[in-house]
Amino acid sequence: MKGYTVKDKISVIVPIYNVEKYLDRCVKSLINQTYKNIEIILVEDGSPDKCPEMCDDYATYDSRIKVVHKENGGLSDARNVGIEISSGSFIAFVDSDDWVEKDFIEELYSNIKRENADISIVGYALIWDSGKEITYGDNNDYLVYNQEDAIKELLKQKKFQCMVCQKMYNREIFSDIKFPYGKIYEDVAVGLPTFLKANKVVFSGKPKYFYYQREDSIVNEKFNENKLFFLDCCKEIIDYSNKHNKIFDKEAYNFYLRALLMLLLQLYSDVRTRNSEICKQLEKEVRKNKKHIFVNPYIDFKKRIALFMILVMFPRRLLYKVWRIKQGE
Repeated sequence: MKGYTVKDKISVIVPIYNVEKYLDRCVKSLINQTYKNIEIILVEDGSPDKCPEMCDDYATYDSRIKVVHKENGGLSDARNVGIEISSGSFIAFVDSDDWVEKDFIEELYSNIKRENADISIVGYALIWDSGKEITYGDNNDYLVYNQEDAIKELLKQKKFQCMVCQKMYNREIFSDIKFPYGKIYEDVAVGLPTFLKANKVVFSGKPKYFYYQREDSIVNEKFNENKLFFLDCCKEIIDYSNKHNKIFDKEAYNFYLRALLMLLLQLYSDVRTRNSEICKQLEKEVRKNKKHIFVNPYIDFKKRIALFMILVMFPRRLLYKVWRIKQGE
């Protein structure tokens, strides 16, 4: 991929829909970045609130802001539109209900330039209105990965995960990759393809991105069948590994079993889905992959126990309650 210059432009893509309460915090955190050579692309996705007017006001305030108004097409579609009109050498994504540290872009860019990398990643924190905060990242962590090791780390879900929002990408990575239209967990769908186009990945554990945890967010809402797309993405990763001498077999099955457990716990949480056919089918998938539960080194203790409880058909309602207690909820 092409080299870098000192004054590379960075494109920051912000999809916007029904976030009137949170948008100002997000946009101001981008306007105030210490790295100034950025374009902030606000993709207003047919929002029914005051977001369209707010976006236009931001554009009059800062010439670096570009606004796109479009019919509602969902998060993936908005991101794809933002990529199409972007002009930066690198691309970053920020969701409109989140915010970032003032040196978010500078940290990502300085690392990508220093290592001549194709993807740069930073740590992050989850923030709730209650004041609860969980930080993922260590200020002392600084790691550089080749492609294979980066993919393995991605699937282990330890240092970093599939979310695109705390990453910066060489724009050439997205030359032929698009987010899947109309799908949720779209980040998972592009996780492996983007890393397969990266020769080198750099990770800094400094938490520079803040995910606001909304009860009504797509990921936090109760189970619906659209979430099964997550498992389709996991199976594609396993298939890829199998076709390439099982190069990251253990990591891929760790990723898949974690996804199964997450979806099953969502099903168990609701009396209407606890005994559904979908629930039974996912439990069957756990049993089919039981050997990986016991021998996979990347499945942590709590998840291993929960998966074992599914294997022995521990009562679903009680399993969910035990899990909540273990999580401190």
